[in-house]
Amino acid sequence: MTCYNSTAMERELALKLDLPLLAVDPDLLYWGTKGGSRQIFTECGIPLPDGSELTHNVTELAAFASALWERQPNLQRIVIKLNEGFSGEGNALLSLSSLGTVAPGKASSARRTVAIQEAFRQLRFQCGTETWPSFSKKIQELGAIAEAFVEGEEKYSPSVQGRVTPNGEVEILSTHDQVLGGPDGQIFLGCTFPAEDSYRLALQEMGRKVGENLAAKGALERYSVDFIAVHQPENKEQPWNLQAIEINLRKGGTTHPFMALKLLTNGTYDAADGKFYTKNGQAKYYRASDNLQKDAYRGLLPNDLMDIIMGEQLHFSSIDGVGVVFHLMGCLSEYGKLGLTCIGNTPEEAGEIYQQVVEAIDRATREVS
Repeated sequence: MTCYNSTAMERELALKLDLPLLAVDPDLLYWGTKGGSRQIFTECGIPLPDGSELTHNVTELAAFASALWERQPNLQRIVIKLNEGFSGEGNALLSLSSLGTVAPGKASSARRTVAIQEAFRQLRFQCGTETWPSFSKKIQELGAIAEAFVEGEEKYSPSVQGRVTPNGEVEILSTHDQVLGGPDGQIFLGCTFPAEDSYRLALQEMGRKVGENLAAKGALERYSVDFIAVHQPENKEQPWNLQAIEINLRKGGTTHPFMALKLLTNGTYDAADGKFYTKNGQAKYYRASDNLQKDAYRGLLPNDLMDIIMGEQLHFSSIDGVGVVFHLMGCLSEYGKLGLTCIGNTPEEAGEIYQQVVEAIDRATREVS
């Protein structure tokens, strides 16, 4: 059995059917939480943002945030992360700009903790429907950490995907730069493949260390590691500051587009340079999204979508290995949402195809309306 995410139910089904479950044992899912991820990063010696221990107590969480601010007096924002969350929707931002009167050096730790706990009511949530009363209940149920928000003018969110084989070996599958959105750019919207040249191999190496740690703990199958990359051009030896953020012990938003690329082109990933090549040696790139959503797309049927794309000659060509393929089309008519993977021979071509597809659908839906 293989599945998107493994829980006790998938394990029970596998046992009753007497089938191997190619997924992480649910007893090991802690290592994919925020607290578990930070522990593994520390064990592997991988850089990570300054942060706190896991707690289920709001007052203790405020004290942890206060101590974090004391360690980093110039900190501008703190991220409060639920221990279990995905796509950034378990995150909330605490701005410290309004707490200047209790900043380190101006107030006691106790007074600062009280002020921070009160400021939790003004947290900026990444999920638009979230409120402090419901979020505080989740803190008590799931636990949460306080973590320094990584600032930077030129900042990216790369990730590395890997796999622990049944014999315990670690295989690096891919790297991506994530496309993020939401109020503060923490919600996963899509990705580009592969990750930036200048830090791609460093991602692979750190991803391998995490995979070996997971394998030693008994984990199996797919995992991914998310990072923040901040450009520091003044540092010639290390122009990118990479900070590990979290581990995902499951398939993710980058899984489907990479599998689509592999199946459509019959190529292979070369870990030597982190690129994907067809059998004739042509490198392939893509931009993908599982969250292209607009109200104007509602009522559009999959057949209508394919007519639009065929008319614009943007469909995937098996001869050239270039074009767009769609998924999540079942969501299109009711929710105006779909997923797409745009494959090109250069990063620029893949991005151009993505823009052309969006523009073509926008034109068609404007004409209908």
